[in-house]
Amino acid sequence: MEVGAADFGRRLPRLRGRVRRAAFLGEPRCEGTRRLVPVLSAAPARLFDSPVERYLKARQSVQHFTVTQLGKCFCSVAGATDLYVVHSYNFFLFPSTWGVMDVEFTLSASSIQFLSHYGFDYNKFLKDGIPYMNEAQEKILHQHLLEGSRKVSSALDRDVLKKAIDEVTCWVAAAEEEETMILQDLSGYQMLEVQLVLRQALQNVWTHGCSFQVMVKKVNPERRRLLENSPYDCCQKELILLSARGFTNLFQILVQAKKPLVGHNMLLDLMHLHDKFYKPLPESYEEFKKNIHNLFPVLIDTKTVTKSIWKKRGYLFLVPCGYRTVLCLS
Repeated sequence: MEVGAADFGRRLPRLRGRVRRAAFLGEPRCEGTRRLVPVLSAAPARLFDSPVERYLKARQSVQHFTVTQLGKCFCSVAGATDLYVVHSYNFFLFPSTWGVMDVEFTLSASSIQFLSHYGFDYNKFLKDGIPYMNEAQEKILHQHLLEGSRKVSSALDRDVLKKAIDEVTCWVAAAEEEETMILQDLSGYQMLEVQLVLRQALQNVWTHGCSFQVMVKKVNPERRRLLENSPYDCCQKELILLSARGFTNLFQILVQAKKPLVGHNMLLDLMHLHDKFYKPLPESYEEFKKNIHNLFPVLIDTKTVTKSIWKKRGYLFLVPCGYRTVLCLS
């Protein structure tokens, strides 16, 4: 099942339940694009590289890689012990761009060609990608909100804000109390930015966002105070952080569950998880290993398992068909 930003929040409780009931988790497979910067000219990985050398070379690439799509499987035992039910999800991701957060990246021709060949939907990536951030980025955004800063991240957002302020300022001068107007065609983050700026600039209006538009209502001071204290206001700092963290909320659910994580040739994918959703990759390979094992205590790499079987039984062996699998699409 494909999941984008529009329905991620609605599906998160069900995803939490899938994680809780899972016997193990299929390791996420990350797809994306590289940012083209000089650091990527480092020597390629070689067969006889030590683990430390391989990590340091891969680290340079991972740090300049934008994840566009992430697949995840939740595998649970269904009744009989020889039957696994697999719920498979494909998440479209886009870096968080709220306020001061703005990640720059460049698409290489080979990346575009590869993803297009295999049916990647760039519209879903750009228009409906789920935001994400790591702890360092979250601290920056949290400080930004505490300071009450209204710095926007792009010229496009500045134009959108200016247009919205001009429209509302002209409208509110002649509007009656409780009268409303609608601002349309706003992205998720523009909706939050517009509401915060309007509430700060105009003390006689209130705002409510829904479906890529913002409703603006003219209110009296008493009504304004009541609305400001509402626990359901989407512009509260805690809810803004929750929205901006996006997929990182699911990542933290995975970490808290401590379920076995199963994958194949897992190093690069684990590095992406660490860098994009936890913390920037450390320079020390030992620190990286310590962090990953704190996040996911049980890691099962089928490449390593297969190699160990080869060593014991030779390259030709039979895998007993003792388990059956049912694939669910939702």
